[in-house]
Amino acid sequence: MPRLLCASLAAFVTTAVAAEASAIDCSALPNPLYIQSGDTQEPLLKSLGRQLRDNTANPITLVYITAGTCTNIEAIYTGIPVTIAMKYVPSTAEDPAWTPSLPALPCDVDPVLGVDVEVAIAATFVDSCNLGPPPANIGLITGPIQAYLFAVPEASTQRAITAEEGYFVFGFGQAGMVDPWSNEMLMFIRTPTKSTLLTTMAAIDVPVSKAKGVAFDKSSEVVNALLASTDAEHSIGLLGAEIYDRNRDTINALAFRAFKQRYAYFPDKTATSLDKQNVRDGHYTIWAPTVYMTDVDGNGQPTNPNADYFIDLVLGTPVTPAPAFDSLETVIAQGIIPDCAMKVTREFEGGDLSLYDPAEPCHCFFESQVDALGPNCATCMADNQCGGGKCRHGYCEAH
Repeated sequence: MPRLLCASLAAFVTTAVAAEASAIDCSALPNPLYIQSGDTQEPLLKSLGRQLRDNTANPITLVYITAGTCTNIEAIYTGIPVTIAMKYVPSTAEDPAWTPSLPALPCDVDPVLGVDVEVAIAATFVDSCNLGPPPANIGLITGPIQAYLFAVPEASTQRAITAEEGYFVFGFGQAGMVDPWSNEMLMFIRTPTKSTLLTTMAAIDVPVSKAKGVAFDKSSEVVNALLASTDAEHSIGLLGAEIYDRNRDTINALAFRAFKQRYAYFPDKTATSLDKQNVRDGHYTIWAPTVYMTDVDGNGQPTNPNADYFIDLVLGTPVTPAPAFDSLETVIAQGIIPDCAMKVTREFEGGDLSLYDPAEPCHCFFESQVDALGPNCATCMADNQCGGGKCRHGYCEAH
């Protein structure tokens, strides 16, 4: 064997052994919270996880794996433990160079006993998975709103797609004869357990089991397929809006015209903004709530204090001890929409929209975070500055 090859092989083996020896036991991490989530929610887990580790008053380590929404629901409904390596978010003290744009760090669990999932996150309506009602001890807590979209390579000249076109493209593939999307090998979709496929197919009235295209397990694989395509005009993929937001420089979103609509809309007001205005007011219809699932008591309250604290932060609910950051700001920065910023709602996957008035609205605060602050929004420090309204997150809200 050549000397250079031997040296390279030895270096590889040394590195592999060192990595194995340095593997961390997940249970040894500070205050671990075990989560199973769809990959669309991973940016939020990373960003909020870093803040939780650095929040010294109540340091919690988010330890997680990603899987399809239906897989996540089944895991917590039936108590399926995690028996494979997981990922965790390190503190600044542990790894000052780490940022949420980097991969989370690995940790190990017992491969036989595993660990119980303490929070499972579905990125769409749980009814879509046809797994029946939750066990009495599992609570379903509505979280932020997740939008989905059709994406194309940057070199594509396509700018919009209608629900009718989507029906024939993804319901019939080549037989649908919709130009330019008739090559099923250039239609990049997700596997049937994924919320991206469930929600998008519901919007175009295609049964998930009938969806045409090349199915990928991860959102990153869809992005890579779009980037690698040598036939941009005929390529199309499905993505979560927040995944697309991180790749806007290299791929484009298509405006979507729903059934019975006159015009096509982006999730945002324009192709270049990040305000999610059209999702919030009902013009853009491909979206669903995230659902946080955890063990609850007879009053519907989470029994795990860490799970309760984490979910309340995601919802923007006051917690004790109070964190040194505004968790809603973190949620909004990930491209998802707090329920308190929505003006429409729906009751099931792909269902009709109806007007919605959140119990504790945060419209002005949301708009302040996405450079879309309306002229009627005023800053405040107390309720008495809001003319009968409420001061939340530094802005006056209607109630």
